[in-house]
Amino acid sequence: MSLPLASFPLARTCDTDEAQSVLSRELSDLRFRAVRDRSRFQFAMNGVHLGQTMVGFNQFSTEAEVDAGVIENAVILSLSVGPAAVLHLDGESVGPDRLAIVSPSRRLTIHRAPGSGVLLLRAGVEAIEERFREVTGEELTRPIVFDRSVEMDHGVGAQIRRLLAYLVDDAAKTDTVLRNPLLRTGLDDMLLGAILALPSNYSNLLRSGHHVQAAPRLVRRAEQFLEANATRPISISDVVDECGCSRRALFKAFRRHRGYTPLQFLAETRLKSAHNAILRASPTDTVTSIALACGFSHLGRFAEAYGKRFGEKPSETMRRS
Repeated sequence: MSLPLASFPLARTCDTDEAQSVLSRELSDLRFRAVRDRSRFQFAMNGVHLGQTMVGFNQFSTEAEVDAGVIENAVILSLSVGPAAVLHLDGESVGPDRLAIVSPSRRLTIHRAPGSGVLLLRAGVEAIEERFREVTGEELTRPIVFDRSVEMDHGVGAQIRRLLAYLVDDAAKTDTVLRNPLLRTGLDDMLLGAILALPSNYSNLLRSGHHVQAAPRLVRRAEQFLEANATRPISISDVVDECGCSRRALFKAFRRHRGYTPLQFLAETRLKSAHNAILRASPTDTVTSIALACGFSHLGRFAEAYGKRFGEKPSETMRRS
């Protein structure tokens, strides 16, 4: 019987050093404290990187004790499959009947029973923090720390379990989802959102509904900056610096709450400004002088965009005015 995610193999080895290296590369730095019956040791790991997240599975043939220390750069969800794999977070055991959540600042050790398998979901801390900013429009005042575990029969724990089961099932049948770039991107985004929905020290903020208004505040701040500087040759980097967010967060907020991009808003702002200026033009004004004053540097593109937006050439508007 093939292992979960068998069509995405990462490692097959009888060497404990190689197994330790693969786990450290794919998850986080760790070491084996003890491995019973090394002569029979076998390790297998499968996994697929979706973008910001990775879904994986690994299996140990023999009993082992693993010390992962304090994981600083990732959040890892662990679901035991088959014989128990017991995680100890800050000395507190998380049994195989719960979804374990390894978040930064918690010390992790793992006991692997012979034949134990673990289904994993990993995401980098930076990706989760960026998703937090996208959802709330706020900066983190302290690191996100998740609860050690959640139940898997209801709530977000059940949703994550079902989603992982679906991905494993798809991989076993056709790989349609996991090999489609567009679907992988959507899954990646969904999994990041699911992780952020887990109980944490920010749960009250995320559940309060405050974020419903927060994201539009980020958009309005960007729009105000673009309007105030529309006549200058500004870039997206300028907007990102002004708003204190990532480029990805800015574009997602605009797409989610406006349906257009920041650059489209800037272009529309400049076109409206040029249109109004042409309508109020003095005898000494020209279409060229107005276009340049409104932030357009390419007159041909300006004329084309103006015609599409207002249904006539800028010179025709000037003649009418």
